[in-house]
Formats: sequence, structure tokens, C-alpha cells
Amino acid sequence: MQSVLVWDWPLRIFHWSLVLCVLGSYLTAEYGWLSMQWHFYFGYAILVLLGFRIIWGFVGPKHARFAEFLTGPRRLFAYLRTGEATAGHNPTGAVATLVLLGALAVQSISGLFNSDEIQWFGPLSEKVSGDWMEFAADVHERFDGLLLAVIVVHISAAIGYLLFKKQNLILPMLTGRKQLPDASEAIAEHRFVRALLALGASCAVVWAIIRFFPSF
Repeated sequence: MQSVLVWDWPLRIFHWSLVLCVLGSYLTAEYGWLSMQWHFYFGYAILVLLGFRIIWGFVGPKHARFAEFLTGPRRLFAYLRTGEATAGHNPTGAVATLVLLGALAVQSISGLFNSDEIQWFGPLSEKVSGDWMEFAADVHERFDGLLLAVIVVHISAAIGYLLFKKQNLILPMLTGRKQLPDASEAIAEHRFVRALLALGASCAVVWAIIRFFPSF
């Protein structure tokens, strides 16, 4: 077994930044930590991170790319039978990643239109009708519990792999390295400029949506 680099540093920074932003968003909404304005800041950051991850899924290194880990049901069922360790995302991890990113996207986008109509207003809440704002508020509230459940399952699965399958999925997301039989799955680390361009593009898209979203 060799120590092989499989997770690049932009992906690892994305992962842990997303953890911090989701935690901050939850604490500001549920426990009044800081202020609701910070809740929106965390929401903007989550949208930027999600945009970065989408871009990185096409231009990032091998194991970060969607084409590498998004597979059909045949491979998923084969993995469920064998449970063989993989270099990047395993098939169940790929499904979990899509579900989590999708839930975060719905929660963050609906938050842009959400408002209590008294003290705080989402950046796009005044650009839509009252019915749309009410719909967004309903979605935002309902997805709150669903998102929390998805996160709990995600964490529980990582702990379960560690305890029962002896596969540590947490440490590689910190170090970027996994113990593998050979180095054929290794990636190159140097993607600094590409990562900055992807992050800049994501920031520009989020800013443009908030700035130029049409009223209706």
C-alpha cells in the first residue's frame, strides 16, 4: 500500500469551507448567532462554493470530475455487493454528494427570495410577487429539516465506514491522500490558477444573478 494523492487542495478547501458556511448559516438562523445579515452572507458564500464545485467538476483533476464518479445503477449495485475501496468517490458517495449539493442549492436559492416582511429581506425578495416570496419561504423552511437529515446521514456514513469497514474517508479529505495498492490513481497538485479562475467565475455569476435578476 502506498500513500497516494487523490484529493486536490482546491477540493479540500471547498469541502471544509462549505462545512463552516453551512454551520454558520444554521447558527445564525436557529440560535441568533451574529445577525441575520450574516445568515445572508453565509448563504452567498454557499452559492459561490456550489458554483465553484460545478465548474471544478468539469475542469478539476481526475477524481473531482463528475465524469469520473457519476455512474449508472449497474456500478452502484456492483459496489453494494462487493464494497471494494475506490480511489475517489465510491458510487454511494457519488449519490450522497449529488443529493447534498442539490439540497444545499435549493436551500440557498430559495433563501434569496425569502423574507419575514418586517426586519430582514432576501436580496431578491422585492423582485418577485408576494406569492413567489411565500413559496420560497415555504421551500426554505421545509428543506431546512431535509438538509439537516442529509447532513446527519452523510456524517453517519463516514463514521460507519471508519468503524465497520475500516475505511477512513475523513482523513483523506484533510491530507488529500489515501492508502492504495499503487500510484496509478495519483493526481497532480498544481492547479492554483485554474482554481482561482473557477472561483472568480462563480463569484461573478452569483453577483450577476443578484444584481440583474429581473422583477416579476
